Amino acid sequence: MNSPEEEIRQILSGVKELNQLTIKTENLVEIGYFENPLNPSLLAYCFDVILGFDVKYRIAEKVNYIIEFDYKGTYAKVGHYKLSYRLFIDQEFRSEIIAVFDKIKPLLEQDFLSRGEKAFLSNQFTMVNETPNYFEKLRFYEERIESLKERHDIIREKTKGQCNTVKVGKVTHSTPKCQDYLRRMNNEMIYDIDAYIDSFFSALEHVLTLLYPFTPAFPSSKSYYKAYIQNTKWIWTRKIKDVFGERIPDSLIDDLKRIKEVYRNHHTHGGFSREMMAYVQIPSFGRYPMYIGKEYLKGFIDGIQNEITYKTYRMAKTVFSAFWELLHREFTLPMMFVESGLPIPVETNTYTRNITSEQEAQFRIEELLYDIDNQYNMDW
Repeated sequence: MNSPEEEIRQILSGVKELNQLTIKTENLVEIGYFENPLNPSLLAYCFDVILGFDVKYRIAEKVNYIIEFDYKGTYAKVGHYKLSYRLFIDQEFRSEIIAVFDKIKPLLEQDFLSRGEKAFLSNQFTMVNETPNYFEKLRFYEERIESLKERHDIIREKTKGQCNTVKVGKVTHSTPKCQDYLRRMNNEMIYDIDAYIDSFFSALEHVLTLLYPFTPAFPSSKSYYKAYIQNTKWIWTRKIKDVFGERIPDSLIDDLKRIKEVYRNHHTHGGFSREMMAYVQIPSFGRYPMYIGKEYLKGFIDGIQNEITYKTYRMAKTVFSAFWELLHREFTLPMMFVESGLPIPVETNTYTRNITSEQEAQFRIEELLYDIDNQYNMDW
């Protein structure tokens, strides 16, 4: 069975390099960007990699490439410019070449998937880095929660002792002023605390996944994708241990576990997950709340409860801050690359080679970001 690349080469058998016998007719017609099934990069890949043309890129200002070729004995040309992408071919072959490219597109996908699978197995891939977005999201929730708490307390203090009187029939009721508004504001704060805790653990897993290849413990002989990223048993606690080793206090891990199991997962699966709360009847005592956690299996005693309040937020923020501070202290240079937002290659030495100081790391980051900005710049 032929490989996708061989099949593409056969389908493009009518495409040759220009030669002395190539006929340049006056019947050239244009195929525009949206009619061409192959985008500029895919078409260049076919000529460059599959057919072996000597394709020159960024050949002039605002011109990425121009490729002249022979199609079944006639002249054809494709050009990719800043504001256009056009292919010119003899009118006789206009519909035919569109159909040819349409057949090639799924084969290119097969080819890229095959190459991608091999790259995953040999750690030749780069991970998308969303760290700045995660940290910005955490800051957003912190500011929002603290603002809501401040406004809530100001309104509560201003309306302290004030009541609204409502008459229903012959009965008059008094309710604290702004009671419903304060309740809704408090609920909004609780929802934000819920989201804040959830976002932290998502950020934690994202950052640790990006950071692990920077550490000496990373087993470069294994496929990071198969052995770790795709491994459902590589949970957040294992990620912490793999990245930190013994350099993280057990007490900090215990605090993180309690927050995650009690405050992040207590609504999972409708409140009936492995971290659910239930009640047992104790004779001569009454109903006793039990937290059926993976590790705790105990009731809400010694100040432990699953109710989310502003106090919960302050406690969680203290623990989260301690974790980030330790991470920055133990992995100062790697964290600079992670926090930069640069895509992180599994072979991290492409970034860190010969980097020994924060200043050198910052220079390298700025250099890489400059190169990426230039790649995005269409003024070739």
